[in-house]
Amino acid sequence: MSILQVPSSTSVSPTSIRVSPRHLGQMRRADFCPRCFWYSVALGFRHPFDMPMAGLMYNMDNFEKRLVDAHFQANGFAPKWIKSLGCAEPVSFPAKMTQEYPDLGLTLVGMPDAVFAKEDGTLCLVDYKTAKYKGADDPFGPGYFAQLWGYAQLLAHNQIGTVSSAALVYFENTLADYREKPLDLLTSDGLRVPFKVKIHPVEIDLAALDELLKTFRTYVDMPEPPDGGEKCKTCQRLERLFAIEEHLRRNGRATKTLQDRQGFLRSELSRFDLERRKALTIESLGWEFEFEDALSHGADFIPAGWDI
Repeated sequence: MSILQVPSSTSVSPTSIRVSPRHLGQMRRADFCPRCFWYSVALGFRHPFDMPMAGLMYNMDNFEKRLVDAHFQANGFAPKWIKSLGCAEPVSFPAKMTQEYPDLGLTLVGMPDAVFAKEDGTLCLVDYKTAKYKGADDPFGPGYFAQLWGYAQLLAHNQIGTVSSAALVYFENTLADYREKPLDLLTSDGLRVPFKVKIHPVEIDLAALDELLKTFRTYVDMPEPPDGGEKCKTCQRLERLFAIEEHLRRNGRATKTLQDRQGFLRSELSRFDLERRKALTIESLGWEFEFEDALSHGADFIPAGWDI
């Protein structure tokens, strides 16, 4: 059993636990590991070694949203590469939408990248990805789909509208195409980084979202971590960390035991030395008394004339 102790507040709790569509999507990834996910749930998805998104990636994600909004404002219509989605105009929505699931003790919370109104009054939901498009073979694809399901549910619950279509919009870096001609990207004051946009439509499946929420609840209720994937590198790293901690704890216990034994030995030696000294004192006093008695006994036979 792992030495990690999970606070009771992170196991079965009467309070509602917040979960995002992105967290739910992790359970659908090809590399999903139940054990690692349990630790994520137990730690409130705040891992001690989490690395923040690189500044460049954050700026790219932000820029992609601004680019599309700016095109609508400047031209009144969508950029040509997303026209096929039927996006008529951007739709405003709360910065953070929520939906309570009292029966599960969960709160779904999230914010999509972009939402557009369509000509028929329904919504088109879009999630931007700064990544290479891998099509149906993308191992992260199933997780991304679940994110869109969650956002669609939140949009409907918060009365923003009904999502009739959704898509992943990949901004794919194409620097590899310029490997043999890098000077083509040189500008007068820097360089140009090329991107291509690829669209991957996603079917909304709210029934599957409900199952993900129930599955998530089962992880919340587990008192101990389940088995992990045999090839999960994260599990292997965690186990090494736990082994190091256990080794340190054992050494600490051994050191304390040794210190306790040393203290006991010092106490026993001190007591023995005190008793030895007392015994020597008693023995010495007894000898002195016997010598004094012997002297007084011998004096009784000295002639009176010898008395001084």
